[in-house]
Amino acid sequence: MTADDAHEDNTSRGVALIVGAVFLLALADALVKYLSASITLWQLYVLASSVSLPTLAGLIIAQRKTRPLSPTSWRWVGIRSLLLLLMWVAYYMALPLIPLSVAAVAIYTTPLFIAILASMGAREPLSPIIWGGILCGFIGVVVVLRPTGDAYTPATLLPVMAAVLYALAMVATRRYCQKEHPLTLALGLNLAFLVAGGGVSILLAFTDTSSLAEQSPFLFASWQPIGRDELIIIVAYALLMVAVNTSVAKAYQVAPSALIGTFDYAYLLFVSLWGYLLFHEVPDAMTWLGMSLILASGLLVLRRQRRPSR
Repeated sequence: MTADDAHEDNTSRGVALIVGAVFLLALADALVKYLSASITLWQLYVLASSVSLPTLAGLIIAQRKTRPLSPTSWRWVGIRSLLLLLMWVAYYMALPLIPLSVAAVAIYTTPLFIAILASMGAREPLSPIIWGGILCGFIGVVVVLRPTGDAYTPATLLPVMAAVLYALAMVATRRYCQKEHPLTLALGLNLAFLVAGGGVSILLAFTDTSSLAEQSPFLFASWQPIGRDELIIIVAYALLMVAVNTSVAKAYQVAPSALIGTFDYAYLLFVSLWGYLLFHEVPDAMTWLGMSLILASGLLVLRRQRRPSR
């Protein structure tokens, strides 16, 4: 990392942004879980993008006078958007096949992959204490997962694949998209959602996928009629994802990838909160133990990052 990069880092702001983002992301995923029984993923992408894209466009127009928002690198904005699109598709493909809690824990191997990629490719060396904090968080994931029986199916690899894609996207954000405005990055991602949602919807409309739709209607069924309640939830989801996408992008721009990746683990706590409030799901003792380890890992890394490194 260059001296200029170090000068621009703002650890406290980055941590605040990522914690707020995963809090909202957990709520957004809970809304997706609720909607998955009534609409398809591609329908959700098209309808949500129809709300988020005008919102982002309005925000971009409002801020044009203070800062240019044209992408510095169209290529890397596109690559980042594609990686995140594939990440979400892989994650949502797993949800009909494995429990939501298992999928959530599996995808939160992400900080381990981020740490490895950041250390190898983004010139962010990690001290033994930081590695220890990341290992502590990973042990917490294993405790929550409890790899026995149904937890180990081929479908479990889908959220792990999503974790790798997310790690690649966030390291790319840190290294190649650091000067991009978060609104520009969010606009690119939502355009990818719209293109993918519209393209797959058209493909499904002209393809016989009835057998696949019976097994996974969220991915392969045709568009479904929606009521007022579903529409309100879709609008809420779209606005939440605007806030999440811009906050995550900014967090990885202003602080080291490995540090922000560690605080991504807070998502698991917030999933439990929204699961309890919306679905009356209560984590057991082992789940709380694992999540405590995950929180401890984040605090350990943050404390080490605040100390002088020289």
